[in-house]
Amino acid sequence: MKTKMEQAMECVVNVYHQYCILDPVDDYLHPKEFQKLMKEQAQPFLKNTMPPSDDQNSYIEKLFQQADKDKNGYLKFTEWLYVIGKTLNEAHERSHNLDDDDSKTPGHGHGHSHGPGHGHGHSH
Repeated sequence: MKTKMEQAMECVVNVYHQYCILDPVDDYLHPKEFQKLMKEQAQPFLKNTMPPSDDQNSYIEKLFQQADKDKNGYLKFTEWLYVIGKTLNEAHERSHNLDDDDSKTPGHGHGHSHGPGHGHGHSH
């Protein structure tokens, strides 16, 4: 039986492959594939991180440029992990802002305490 972490990693790989084979069929995310992936799979991230001065398309283009470390015009899987890191970080931050009704730790909304020295960049 796969662990939750293994299932999550498999899902990340599967989503990457689902979009990188759209056009052209290869193992890279080209700009249009990346744009479609972000619009279909990352709306909460886009909504919560997009500067008010940007429109969604230009913001996604900026993310693509930041991730395209070798500046070859497409993202290999390791470059796409940069974007995954940003989306995971934003999801983690969002988890701290969920409704506190059932939380044992005020301000966390996910019902656990990190304890002292947990290494996060926010106060408790």
